Amino acid sequence: MDINKSIIPILGVVLCQTMASAQDDIPLLRPEERQAVDSQTAEFNQSLMPALTNAAKSTTRIWAGSRRLAYGTVVGDGHQVLTKWSEIARASDNLRIETSGGEVRAAKVSGVYEDEDLALLAIGGAALTPVQWSKDPPVLGAFLAAPQPNGRPAAFGVVSVLERNLRDTDQAYLGIGCDLGFSGPGVKIKEFTAQSAAAAAGLQAGNIILKVGERPVSGLMELKHALVGVNPGSTVALLVQTDSATKKFSVVLGNRPQLPNFPDQRLRQMERMGGPISRVRASFTHAIQSDMRPQPDQIGGPVVDLKGQVVGITVARADRTRSFIMPAAAVQNLLQQKPGDPALAKTHQPDDAPSMSVRRRAAQGRQPAGDAELMRRHMTEMQRLMEHMREEMDRLDP
Repeated sequence: MDINKSIIPILGVVLCQTMASAQDDIPLLRPEERQAVDSQTAEFNQSLMPALTNAAKSTTRIWAGSRRLAYGTVVGDGHQVLTKWSEIARASDNLRIETSGGEVRAAKVSGVYEDEDLALLAIGGAALTPVQWSKDPPVLGAFLAAPQPNGRPAAFGVVSVLERNLRDTDQAYLGIGCDLGFSGPGVKIKEFTAQSAAAAAGLQAGNIILKVGERPVSGLMELKHALVGVNPGSTVALLVQTDSATKKFSVVLGNRPQLPNFPDQRLRQMERMGGPISRVRASFTHAIQSDMRPQPDQIGGPVVDLKGQVVGITVARADRTRSFIMPAAAVQNLLQQKPGDPALAKTHQPDDAPSMSVRRRAAQGRQPAGDAELMRRHMTEMQRLMEHMREEMDRLDP
């Protein structure tokens, strides 16, 4: 069966499956419509199964007692399973895996890749089937699917954003606070953060940044976008209006500092509109974004393209329109590194939980120090909220 040919006539059923998954949230379907959706969803899932067959053999479920925690991907010599650390950490002394054949085995955490929120489990018995990684990364718009151990689809969708680094502290950083009341062209500097790259280059409060390289900037968001893809340590040329003249400055960009979480409740509510989401869903250094919708307890398993090639593993369900996948090459590179000691690994708090310093200051009736840093955090949260709203509007646009 040629999966590429068989899938095309029924790609329209994707919308039906999305409707089916939302039936509990918005029960607008009449009985006959619900029956048609269920029938077409079953047909669509059946057509996907040939592409999922091999990867399903390398997919496991992770259990603690009667509670399913996550999925796992069989790696190495077949005695290791890679899975999501934050979902299993609290039950790491009582883990079992369920294989594609339905066998249940005891599992022990042998190492933790804490920075990427992944853990390695060691299992005994006969070797399972290790995953076979694809050498070709998926392209934008490519159709992807994640298998269950029984070979049925757990989730499917398309690549919506190619691989990128989501970690704030790996992003280039000018270290300025902007005058939001400034209405002229460019971005007017109001203040500098600690160890500011802009201040080190000689810029001063009141200066107006007109260009980054050859790109004009007329606001804070344009300034941020002009630095996307530029690595810390790189040198950028800024055209700046000072009190006396227009000058060029060379700025060696720094790393964005680690700031305390300051959660925006509107954003959190929107993230949860589509159902449960992962506890840790950001700060991955290698992330492909997709609109596939696995449940949090289905994260950690392999993801395939329409040829059945494993292009990565799921690492987070972020909200109703976004899930993140760690690409195959990045997973292989990670596995070549020595994992951390599980006894020393932290049990992650949720990404939207305020840090201890924020909670302490809130209890004392004070906000986190640093107007520029706080404003940057709010602007980042607002941008994410706007991106969510834009994605929702795009989905409604026929």
